[in-house]
Amino acid sequence: MQGMHYLRAALVPALILVLLFTSTPERSSAQVTLPPSAIIVDDTDAGFAKFGPAASWFTATGTSFNYYGGSTTWTTNVTTDTINYARWLLPLTATLPLTYEVFAFVPRYNSGTINAQYQIVTGGVTQTRAISQSKYYAEWVSLGAYSFTAGAPNYVQLGDSTGEALNSRRIAFDALAFVPPVTATQPITLPARAHLPIMIGGGGSPPPPAVVASTTSRYIGTMNPDTHFAMGCATGRANEQGTLILAFGQPWAQDGQFGVIYYQAGFPFAPASAIAEASKAFVRGYWECAPASAKLNVAIGTNNYRGATLQPDTSFAHGQAWGQMVNQVHTWLQDTAPPGVKDRIALFGGNDIEMSWNTPALTKAWVNGYASATARPFVNFGTCDGCPTTGNPTQSPNNGWSVEDVWQVNGPSNAIAFPEIYLRSGVNADQWYRMSLYAAQNKGATPAFGGLLTQWQACQDKGSCGGLTDNTPQQGWAQLQAALNADPRTAMPLPPPSDITWQNGGGLTTENTEDTEVRKANVVSVAQGEWEIVESVLPPISAMQFVAQNAWRGRVGEREVIVFAGLVRDPAMGGDDTTSRGGVAVFHVDKAGNYASLPEVSAAPIAAQALRILSADGAILTATDGAVTMAFDSVSQQWQVNDP
Repeated sequence: MQGMHYLRAALVPALILVLLFTSTPERSSAQVTLPPSAIIVDDTDAGFAKFGPAASWFTATGTSFNYYGGSTTWTTNVTTDTINYARWLLPLTATLPLTYEVFAFVPRYNSGTINAQYQIVTGGVTQTRAISQSKYYAEWVSLGAYSFTAGAPNYVQLGDSTGEALNSRRIAFDALAFVPPVTATQPITLPARAHLPIMIGGGGSPPPPAVVASTTSRYIGTMNPDTHFAMGCATGRANEQGTLILAFGQPWAQDGQFGVIYYQAGFPFAPASAIAEASKAFVRGYWECAPASAKLNVAIGTNNYRGATLQPDTSFAHGQAWGQMVNQVHTWLQDTAPPGVKDRIALFGGNDIEMSWNTPALTKAWVNGYASATARPFVNFGTCDGCPTTGNPTQSPNNGWSVEDVWQVNGPSNAIAFPEIYLRSGVNADQWYRMSLYAAQNKGATPAFGGLLTQWQACQDKGSCGGLTDNTPQQGWAQLQAALNADPRTAMPLPPPSDITWQNGGGLTTENTEDTEVRKANVVSVAQGEWEIVESVLPPISAMQFVAQNAWRGRVGEREVIVFAGLVRDPAMGGDDTTSRGGVAVFHVDKAGNYASLPEVSAAPIAAQALRILSADGAILTATDGAVTMAFDSVSQQWQVNDP
């Protein structure tokens, strides 16, 4: 019944930022777009040279999602006394003398050493920078800034001596970049895919709409129709559009009825009729509160978890009952919704299909039962447990599943693949790329991805996912988009993501009332200062540096700012939450509504958990982590600690 997944992975940020000239050591830059002036030397270029026994050098190939240029060179380590090493030469055409920031590209695979010793040779002087390649996944990592001179050797060298047990780790020798300083002719601008928060109301020019904005899916812990109406209304007020999932829980049969045991203490049973009424209330709340043009797909979801209690009737028969229920809600929408609404809101079935949770035979029986009862598609918001990866292309999915079995619950015309892309390492995205490639090569068509699911908010709700499976929706989207589009056989425009939460109202009223306006009022944010506090938004800044909770936008003097509250991380420590504390990130906004400057990240003056903004008095913001309350002055950017 566990809704979140705690798997082994490493931190990998995936939001896109513009490269800035800095000498911060071991700066992860997966989110950096190198400027056109960057000089890149790949391991296939003439400027790359290998030394040592040829039998100890290996080449791995794949997509650019995994390796720069589609391939990498690697070798295994020795403990001491270098045997194999390679050099990346700064081209003779480079401008000298000049200071360049050096970036090493660490591929997703064949890069397991925790002590790669890069030697930067400038004018005959050698400086060493050690990094842990195991921390990064297809990322540019800064080795620092160095002054290169004319008329002397200028190169970077990496050897196989790491101090680790002999032949215990692989060392990757992929691309290297020499990046000159940003100049006036290289303006700092955010790329088109930067995520901008949605703001409602206020003075001045409104910011541009969010790009790759996500919806909010929910693990359902209540069957109260009024709570579902309020959740739907909140979704509409936020102008969420795309696909979202109402995950009701484990399939169950009780007293001759099919339904679920849902996410509440004791896991009570709810029949399909109660699920239908809750779903109708959510949809009604959405159409009554959303803008008139808003479009939404709602997947009414269960899962394929079998658990210790075996209920064979929850395979074909449950799928059939679920299809009948979805069909009934769809018919209600067509018959009841006001003119125009039925063309903007679509009802689907849903199933969190995970290989480890049930056998392929019983799971496919559910799918067949569902298809026998309705023509409405179902959204598979599950996993590809154990599926092949580029690093292990021949492995088989878990629990007796085959790749063909996985295709059969994702590829037919009634299935919409909406995979969980939780792992920061990018392995989930790689698995689904391989799944799509299998379909392209064997079925003549790739799965119809309807988007993807992340669990960033669910991780915050539970405290933590250990920094392993808490991709933000933008990170998950960027990973899967990059993995699919690195290969022309699987390339496609990926629809927007959804992020799942455990919150079922967050203080919204659950009292019975027929007064629609009263219920709407319970989910409307209260404007603070000139603008509005906005929930569940992300700044265009790496999660390695900052994890946002909410934001406020207002005017500071002649400038507009966006202040994000959340958790400040130290990139030099790998963005580890254990070295982080609550704080804010302040962005200046230009007249066009674009981010006009770098963020000024400010940690709280005392140990604090991730902060949220509660209210604003002009530019003075009140923030709390639940235990301590602080005031932040957006003008002076100074903190004041108040009593709890």
